[in-house]
This record gives sequence, structure tokens and C-alpha cells, in this order.
Amino acid sequence: MVPVSTTSEFLLQDSRAALRRRASEDGRTELSRAFAAWLLGDSNRQSEFAALVRDAATREGARQDFHAVAILGFGADAGLLTVNESEVLKKGLRRQAGRGVVIDDLPAAFCSDAVGILGVAVGTKAVAETELTDEVVKWISKFLKKSYDAERTEDWERCLFAAGDRQLGNPLDLPIPESPSIADVRAALAARGIIEDSPDECGVQTLNMAMRELPEELPHDRAALRLAALESVIDAAVPNVGGDVASRPPKRQRSLSDRDQRVRKAIGAERFRSLTNAEIMRDANAKKVLRAEGLEAGSDAVKSCLDRIRKADGHLLSRDIVKKRSQSQ
Repeated sequence: MVPVSTTSEFLLQDSRAALRRRASEDGRTELSRAFAAWLLGDSNRQSEFAALVRDAATREGARQDFHAVAILGFGADAGLLTVNESEVLKKGLRRQAGRGVVIDDLPAAFCSDAVGILGVAVGTKAVAETELTDEVVKWISKFLKKSYDAERTEDWERCLFAAGDRQLGNPLDLPIPESPSIADVRAALAARGIIEDSPDECGVQTLNMAMRELPEELPHDRAALRLAALESVIDAAVPNVGGDVASRPPKRQRSLSDRDQRVRKAIGAERFRSLTNAEIMRDANAKKVLRAEGLEAGSDAVKSCLDRIRKADGHLLSRDIVKKRSQSQ
């Protein structure tokens, strides 16, 4: 945990407010708005997020472009898609995977779109169909390494490219950059469960950057990443006020989609507290609930759904339940 002094708290609240303004400014693309809502998960953005996903799901033909598919990908990871909308996402992913990556001897614009690539990757993982994943991996392998290595690519974009690669099974083995200047990006992605937990140093570096750098100088997507990182650090921080840990602020809960909320209610808190995801999915009643929501027991989509609920409600993850059992024996 990262200690936060009273003085730092005031500075951080100012930075937090400035980042919120920057990440919510007019002029952002629909994909940027969806990305921020997916990252932050706050209730104020969820209605906009749902509307962006609904609109993306209605697009057909040429209007079902790379950004629309990426928006649906973020929506799928957040559990927002209906069964029909999931089919639209699958169709869009197949269409993207069939696109050429070079236009007039130059890489297509989407090749360097780090946010869009991440959206496609998390959407592919959420769909969890082996054949479709293979198609996307084959397509993305044609350009992602070159985009990652390009001189014009910034480290925060490389971080998103590498995170997308990991969502697809790490076929290109792209490393997460370790530069201190993007500690906040690593912290934001870790808080969203996209990469492994970030060390405490990332939290310290995030706080320092938030108090030192002006949000107005950051691109909108970069500001959303820093805000998400700052929110996660503040959630986990212990205020250093006379050593009083009891004054720790309540942890911010990530908003759940309507489908996740229905699954949470039907399965019940007690099962989440005492059973692993695998045990829940073997339960006959749970299988019925999941099937009714268009989720196939055993799929990555179900595991992601159950983990989102665990994180939102503060329950142990499956691996922690297993570890706790072994320690009690």
C-alpha cells in the first residue's frame, strides 16, 4: 500500500479533478469515450458507455469499422453485450481479420491505434472462440510487432500493444515497457485486470506524476489512463494521519453491467465468498443462470464475468480461496 499524507491528499484531489476534466472534454472520439468509461467504470460514465456500445452494434457494412469493433470489444469485456450484440462483435472481428494491413505501401491507420488494438484484443478474449481467436492472432501478427517497434510509437502505446498481445495469448511475446514514465499506465491496466498486479513503486510514481505534470499536456486517452491509475492508488492508499489506518477511505467499487448484476444476484454472495469460479460453474443452478445470460460454463467469458463481480464486491478471487483453504488445513 502507498502511504498518503494529508498535504499530498489535497494536491492529489486537485490533480484528480483536473484529470477528470481532461478525460471528459468535448472533441474526443467515440472510441476514446468508450475507452475511458471501460477503464474507469464509474457510474457517471456507464450510461454513455452503454449507448456507445448499442450504437456500435447497429452498424453494418462499411460503418462497422475498426473503431466500432473496438468499442464492442470493450463492451464485451465489461459484460455489456447481449447475445445478438456478441454475434455482431464476432462478425466484426472476422471482417477486421480479413482486412489488409498495407494501403498505398503504408501501414493502415489502425495498425498504430493502440487503444483500438486493445479493444479488439479484449473483445476477442471475451468471445473466447478458438477459431476466431486464431484468425485475429494471424491478422494482428502481420503488423503489431512493427507498430510496437516503430520509432514514432510512444511507450504508453507500447504498453497497450503488449497488453493486447497478452490478451490474445502472448503470440508475439511483446514486453511491457518498464519505463518509470508509464508507471501509471501499468497501474491502470493492472487495476483493470489486463496485466499482472503492478508493484507499489508504480503507485508511488503515479502519485508523483499526478502532482508534477499538467493533465492539459496529456492526450485524452493518456489522461484517462492516468486517472484510472490514480483512482486505483487512492483506493488502496492508507492515509498517513498520525498512523491512523482506520481513517482509510472506502474502496471505490467498479460499476457492473446489468448482466453482471443479474448473475451476481442469482448466484448469491455466499457462493462467491466460499466457492471458486470452477465450483460455481459446476453447480446446476448456476449453469442455468449463466446459460440464460448467453454464457457458456467453462468459457473465458464466464470467468471474466465472475471475476468482475468478485472485484466489485471485494470477494476473494478463486486462487485466493484455494490458498486460504490450504493454509487452514
